Amino acid sequence: MKERILEAAERIFSEKGYYDTKVYQIAEAAGVSVGTIYRFYDSKEDLYAEVIRTKLRELERRVSKSIKDKNPREALEAYISTVIDFFDDEKQFFELFMREVGSLVIPNEERLNLSEWYNRYVNKLSVIIKEGIEREEFRELNPKAVILLISGALKNILYASVKGFINLNSEDIKKTIITMVEEGILKN
Repeated sequence: MKERILEAAERIFSEKGYYDTKVYQIAEAAGVSVGTIYRFYDSKEDLYAEVIRTKLRELERRVSKSIKDKNPREALEAYISTVIDFFDDEKQFFELFMREVGSLVIPNEERLNLSEWYNRYVNKLSVIIKEGIEREEFRELNPKAVILLISGALKNILYASVKGFINLNSEDIKKTIITMVEEGILKN
């Protein structure tokens, strides 16, 4: 039942945005009563935050699986490709993510309790860069800064693509980001 509520909430929030979504609309879409939703969630904001966190955990699982047992360069390429593929697969969520979280400012991040998750996620990915530096494949750059730079580039180019500011398909986006990142961090 909780999964049905989350699926309905994702769909309705994606269509209407947080502020225009009413809990009764989510209840109708999930085939449950409003009271049932409040049995699981204290507020609309709690439900919204859970939708965001659920999808981000899914993204993290996919990325972790894709980078496992790869050398640093392969892992970096896998990370970039997996993020782009995730947003291709989850277009409905992507619209919600970019509208409400994609241009995240600190108060919203804190409101949704994403700071701790994001810091842990970036630290986990930073290991790719650290390993590449140790193997003398990557330049000596701050690993966390590199991952933050890649994350920002991914968000911005995907957003621009979805909004029609730039006409690139997913494969072109992957190639562009991977080329720019590798040319920037690879040693000669």
